[in-house]
Amino acid sequence: MTTVEGARAGWAARPETMTSWSESELIAGCRAGRREAFDALVAVHHDRLHRIARVLAGPEAAGDLVQETFLAAVKSFPRFRGDAQLSTWLVSILRNQVSVFLRGRRKWALAPLPDRVEAPEPPDTDRAVREILDRVKDLPEDLRTTLVLFHVDGMSYADIARSMECPVGTVRSRLFEARERLKRLVSRTERP
Repeated sequence: MTTVEGARAGWAARPETMTSWSESELIAGCRAGRREAFDALVAVHHDRLHRIARVLAGPEAAGDLVQETFLAAVKSFPRFRGDAQLSTWLVSILRNQVSVFLRGRRKWALAPLPDRVEAPEPPDTDRAVREILDRVKDLPEDLRTTLVLFHVDGMSYADIARSMECPVGTVRSRLFEARERLKRLVSRTERP
């Protein structure tokens, strides 16, 4: 049974949010509308979802996408059957939020504002890694998502298949295709 710890370090948590929750208790608490269950849900899954959203949609949109993911999860808890792990279900919701965001961004592409300040990259990200991650954004959505979930988040083939609602074999072929396309994209940028 998975046990979930309460509030994340740095959060001003109420005393009842500091208790341990099993995954089933967390789900039941969220279904019942208990604030401390939702706080624990956010505390446990926020960083992982933010990391995935940052790579899939960019640092500017990551925070909003994670917030939309949690809001969609709260609305969907009554329909959550528990067939998948909670973390896999949340990644699936995030993936849908990113798809909607990217479709909207393509539809309403705006010129960049001249006074716009770019968010700084995390200090532990190597320049070469950042260049590769920039190339990942050029991949089609299904390949990009598979690659990010496997290499950035460390999800298993089975968990990726559940979150993307496809067979494990499809995950393997998408991962292979994503790596091959990424190699070609990176080799094009390295040529003089």
